[in-house]
Amino acid sequence: MIKHILVPVGGLPTDAVLLEKVFALARPFSAHVEVLHIRRDPRNDLPLYGEGFSAEILQEVVDEAERNARTTAAAARRMFGDAVAGASVVVADRPAADGPTEGIGVTASWREATGPTARTLAARARFADLTVLARPSGESLGPALDLEVVQGALFESGRPVLLACGAMERLDSVAIAWNGSLSSVRAVAGAMGFITRARTVSILVADEGPMDAVVGVLGGRAQPQPERLVDHLAWHGVQAIIRHVGREGRPVGTALAEAARDLNAGLLVMGGYGHSRMREIVLGGATRHVLTHPVDCAVLLVH
Repeated sequence: MIKHILVPVGGLPTDAVLLEKVFALARPFSAHVEVLHIRRDPRNDLPLYGEGFSAEILQEVVDEAERNARTTAAAARRMFGDAVAGASVVVADRPAADGPTEGIGVTASWREATGPTARTLAARARFADLTVLARPSGESLGPALDLEVVQGALFESGRPVLLACGAMERLDSVAIAWNGSLSSVRAVAGAMGFITRARTVSILVADEGPMDAVVGVLGGRAQPQPERLVDHLAWHGVQAIIRHVGREGRPVGTALAEAARDLNAGLLVMGGYGHSRMREIVLGGATRHVLTHPVDCAVLLVH
């Protein structure tokens, strides 16, 4: 059950839109939204300047960076205040005595932390049911730091990560990218709060490429058996439909993303880095695709 959602904000104008989406996402669950702003410690960057600067100049650099960080944090905090007021969300640091949000609905809290962004976020994400990250618009995910943050949350938190994209009102149509791997099993478990509330649920089974088939045979990988997943979901009151996705020479990530789009799915659920991370990076894979290419819906990933 999703009762505690973590969302990092960086003091950007787009943060307001992200929080609006997250509050809407939290409303069916009456969940608490923890809004986290992470400041980078400028002292950690001092080695980048080398030994050619005096102590006085380095101190000026640190002081200026700290002033900028305080200004950004203040802007982010004001945005948080405006967002909770606009969405009529109650600010609460701890659950009420009679339940997390009993009789209140969505609540939110503000948190600040200092440290490396990816590592700090991953450590906090371990104690949340779901971490929501903004997916920048454009032809790619953006700078390498964004990819590092997503991968850190995936690999080091053990919790689901949701990439928010576009309108979030279509979450009642869910597509599950299923290949029978442990990561896809964990993804389904992490998405059950959405799956059980969905109006339609489709299980997408992509045809294997030649290399995937060889690796599967050599590694003794279990068969997907989507029919077993249909039976399992039925015990939760979910009537899922299996849809086989032809590759037709396309990368598996492209085929799955296009299949989800054709179904007008609002949420694509998939395992994150089901193959080795290095193999996905070198050869390309479904996870790599959704992290580096535009996708027309929100994506929930679990490693």
